[in-house]
Amino acid sequence: MNKKAKQIDITINRIEKAPDIPSMVVNQIVELISTGVLKPGDKLPSELEMTRRFGISRISLREAMKLLEAKGYIESHGRKGKYVKSVVDNALRSPIEGMISIDHKKIWELLELRRIIDSEAAALAAERANKEQIAKLYGFREALDKMGVENMIHERMGGKLYAQFYNNLYEATNNTIFTHLLTSISTILREVLPYSREKLSKVKGTSKSIYEQHITILEAINNRKPDEARQAVIDHIDYLYKTMSKILK
Repeated sequence: MNKKAKQIDITINRIEKAPDIPSMVVNQIVELISTGVLKPGDKLPSELEMTRRFGISRISLREAMKLLEAKGYIESHGRKGKYVKSVVDNALRSPIEGMISIDHKKIWELLELRRIIDSEAAALAAERANKEQIAKLYGFREALDKMGVENMIHERMGGKLYAQFYNNLYEATNNTIFTHLLTSISTILREVLPYSREKLSKVKGTSKSIYEQHITILEAINNRKPDEARQAVIDHIDYLYKTMSKILK
């Protein structure tokens, strides 16, 4: 979950007097999530702003927020506000993260999964991504150019940029359920990045290779070539598999 996500503007319909106002608020927020207007990591408007826009009391709003948290749609970050969660149950992620932390060989299984899912996400993005989503994907290149391509594997920020690239890729599929599902996979990916980065840093030229592989992915998406985007991701995952295999042997 990206706790520093910017707050986005959303359309909220004013609620007239009704017997169950909190449930009506919940229904509106859930609809915004299900239609992709609100995405995992997005920050909800402030309590003051929502009470004004819904036209309801703080008591009713707080009850609605409690219901949304209980149902797993949002989570509170204290004074920072409330954020949209992935609708994929945390119960799915925790055991997987636990297995990887105990047995790093499970990374091969994660790579197998990414080879299938991330490649299809790239193909969908090539077909459906809008200009804004493509611009966000290109933010990966811009940030690395500033940081220094050669530092991608060695710097912690490089790992964050890598994970964010795939969050943006999933969003660019414009498939709401896919986005929520894959955001959970991205969370798992971040858990194993320090281990993978430490191993890959031992191989000269890895940062440049990974950077160039992602430029190929970006260009295929930007040029609306799904097959090339799919293959570019497969090539990247295969590179990680072969490189990590050599290191661990």
